[in-house]
Amino acid sequence: MVNAIRSYPFEGKLPPKPVVALTGRSNVGKSSLLNRLVGRSVAAVSRQPGRTRKIWLYEAEKAFLWADLPGYGYAAVPETQRHLWLQQNIRFLETVRPVVCVLVDSRLPPQQLDLNWVARIERLALPYLILATKADTLSQAQRHHQRRILLEAFPRAVWKGFVSARSGEGIQEMKVWIYSFLHSYGKSLL
Repeated sequence: MVNAIRSYPFEGKLPPKPVVALTGRSNVGKSSLLNRLVGRSVAAVSRQPGRTRKIWLYEAEKAFLWADLPGYGYAAVPETQRHLWLQQNIRFLETVRPVVCVLVDSRLPPQQLDLNWVARIERLALPYLILATKADTLSQAQRHHQRRILLEAFPRAVWKGFVSARSGEGIQEMKVWIYSFLHSYGKSLL
């Protein structure tokens, strides 16, 4: 059974495990993907941007922790609240130093907010993956076109792939890659 083990900021120390953070614009599908990854509904999902308002940590089969971060960009809250979420996310990255999954909408070209977020991650020298969500909605031609665009926009990503929380596409490949990466480099991430 997977449960949220705590929200950030928190008292005390994290368990001595690597952390994999799910980040991206509001409504890109972070919580839906998390629910698919853990096999049950643990994170609230909404059509309204800004549903996730804290950083929530979940155990991933005792091997590492998933972190579900609030989205950046538009949310139906005041600008000051969005700024606080962004600052909280940055502090989390600086202090926890997770492997970062940057979720982008596969139906759109890279957005400036995503490019700015990745630049911030690169300045922190954190490993990051690009996960193009909602892949089940793309034709093969659209997928080929988007793959080229993503390769050009995010050349330093350690892994890039298409995923779908709805169909499960790409989930197993992503999980295998993460487990392998953490196994090879995990000791330096603790």
